[in-house]
Amino acid sequence: MEYEHRKSKLFFLVITIVSVYLIFTYQSHTLEIKRDHGWYTQPYVAPLFGLGILAFFSFIKLMLVIRPIEGEKSLLESFVESLSYYRMVVITGILFFVYVNAITILGFTLSTLLFVLSIVWLSRLMSRIWVLNTFIAVALIVLIFRVGVNIWIPDVLLYETLFSGETLWFMNKYF
Repeated sequence: MEYEHRKSKLFFLVITIVSVYLIFTYQSHTLEIKRDHGWYTQPYVAPLFGLGILAFFSFIKLMLVIRPIEGEKSLLESFVESLSYYRMVVITGILFFVYVNAITILGFTLSTLLFVLSIVWLSRLMSRIWVLNTFIAVALIVLIFRVGVNIWIPDVLLYETLFSGETLWFMNKYF
């Protein structure tokens, strides 16, 4: 394996540690909902599946690149150098953190729309067709979660400030 392919080993170490940490602490981050549709409708299933895949493949990649090579940089030097290569990953991670925390404030639809539009903008795909595709994709996601799977997200602070009565109920249920 060439040296150029090995300089991201600290990145895979960090990803492995973070994903394993999140797998073992998921119970403090998610709720278990009692319903008769089965375990696969629990809110923690999809994140655990994704984290499991991430942990597995980052661990395999880490094992492939962890063997030392003579003249190789230290882990800290490698980490600092790798940050510039993974700038978009760091920005996307920060955006995802903001997105997850904005759901209870702005609502699922608006937060998801802003998150996906920012990802589209970062990908330099900001054209009318991609914006239209984003709106359609978010509408489909909302329909799948609200109507198909019937997942309820806690009431939104923005809607409670702006609306009342039946309008508040409608906004909290579908947006």
